[in-house]
Amino acid sequence: MIANLEQIHRNDLPSSHITRDSTPLTEEKPSVKEFSTLSLGVDLISARDITKLKEWPTFSGEGEYNHVEFIRTIYMLQEDFDIPDKMIVGKLHSLFTRTSEKWYYKMRKENFKQHWIWWKSEIITKWGNNSSIFKMETAFESSIFNSYKD
Repeated sequence: MIANLEQIHRNDLPSSHITRDSTPLTEEKPSVKEFSTLSLGVDLISARDITKLKEWPTFSGEGEYNHVEFIRTIYMLQEDFDIPDKMIVGKLHSLFTRTSEKWYYKMRKENFKQHWIWWKSEIITKWGNNSSIFKMETAFESSIFNSYKD
């Protein structure tokens, strides 16, 4: 009876499913499209389009509002295009420039692969410190008060 149930269940399984009789060398590998759909949650064409988006922001670590704009834009793209966290993290290496690029590679080496939420927190910790906040407030005040002088 048990042998019959196992045979029935084996017949219901897709051919790529590992059974007791299969080995990693004999199992079928999913196609590129299947792999992309399973691992990223999007089809291959969408994944290609998303990575080529011209709207991806870069982050230099310079400028008063640079980190705030960077984080805000990433969240907007994530929401608008349903970009999975995994794809955002995979793009980070090409989004950091100048000062932030050196920082990114150092952090990546020390902390390995992390989620976007973790990277966001680290960006805020690094560039949202008191001196950065002071520079942002000063820039904001001067832009507001200078517009009233005109």
